[in-house]
Amino acid sequence: MTMPILSQMDIRSDNPVGRVPDSGMMRRGTVELGARCRIGRRSLAWAGASDRALSGLDSLHALEVTGSPPAESSAAAAQLLHRAAARGTYVHGLSDDAVRAALDPALAAHIPAGRDEGTVGELAWDIRAVEQRRAAIRPLLGRLPSMSAVLPSRRPELVAQMVAQVAAMHYDELEIVVALHGCPPPPGLTEAAAGRPLVVLEFDADTIFGEVLNHACAAASGELICKVDDDDYFAPEHLWDLAAAHCYSGATLVGKMTTVVHLEALDTTVRRVYGARESFTHRVAGSTMTIAAADLRAVGGWSPVPRAVDTALLRSVAEHQGTVYQPHDIGYIYVRRSDPNAHTWPAQTVHFLRNVREQWIGLLHHPAFGTASVLDSPDP
Repeated sequence: MTMPILSQMDIRSDNPVGRVPDSGMMRRGTVELGARCRIGRRSLAWAGASDRALSGLDSLHALEVTGSPPAESSAAAAQLLHRAAARGTYVHGLSDDAVRAALDPALAAHIPAGRDEGTVGELAWDIRAVEQRRAAIRPLLGRLPSMSAVLPSRRPELVAQMVAQVAAMHYDELEIVVALHGCPPPPGLTEAAAGRPLVVLEFDADTIFGEVLNHACAAASGELICKVDDDDYFAPEHLWDLAAAHCYSGATLVGKMTTVVHLEALDTTVRRVYGARESFTHRVAGSTMTIAAADLRAVGGWSPVPRAVDTALLRSVAEHQGTVYQPHDIGYIYVRRSDPNAHTWPAQTVHFLRNVREQWIGLLHHPAFGTASVLDSPDP
């Protein structure tokens, strides 16, 4: 069912691009719902209130809701809160039942009635904020493009479990393309794909890695291509995050950052917090790179190089005046192996210990990262 307020909203303007403040200092605000809409010292009539108020809310991490509007203003209040959430401000404290009923039900379920005392940069708060933002953005998007997850691998022992992880993601039109580089297909791939369209390709070990990716992407049927590595962790909403960000940002290439990292050498997971989310950038993780198939062809495809293919693609995008965008870091864990030869990126372990905000012994155990069931108790 489409809520009446949605017809007056547009993802082209109601999106979080450049509107989520950095994590340096928590910025809070309050909106009082009454005969008029009161935000700080401003008192606004409900007619057109959201258009006049939203620019001032974009600088806030969190917006506390108090009071109750007249019945005839419930829809206007709901629209203001929905638009604020879609633009990246976390809304909490909504106790008015009429306003809640005017909201999209999925979004209403992610707006707590009580006050939220969390702080930006803390994993638990950031997860709540991202989940609310997803719920606000989802009804504003139409059909998302079909996607092909391209999985290149030299390690057949890891492929089936990654195919199963990708197949379980919440994405309607999803194809999985496996590119085996110098190794035979492992058993169980069809079962792991769980009914998803599956393409399995084999390449000789001496085929240049960039060419492996070019052939795999040429065989893919999706409108979007997402490169997936065989040893990282992804939450069920991960591909949706990337496709949605590709839609509302207009960027050429979208991906997440390597801020949540499992350091195999230390058996520790760290989360590094710095900079702003929902922003244009110059680098994203190779295992999350998402680009329209047409744009990939337009920038010349993957460079025919044996290593550093991700860096080469970013360079090609920049040379063609393209843009790169990162939404947030929830739903993706980058695994840094103990063996330095397992990565083309030569960073040392100490690199991932800078700007650490939180850390956990072992692998972070949380459903928001695809590493635990929602029935399990997540790591604090």
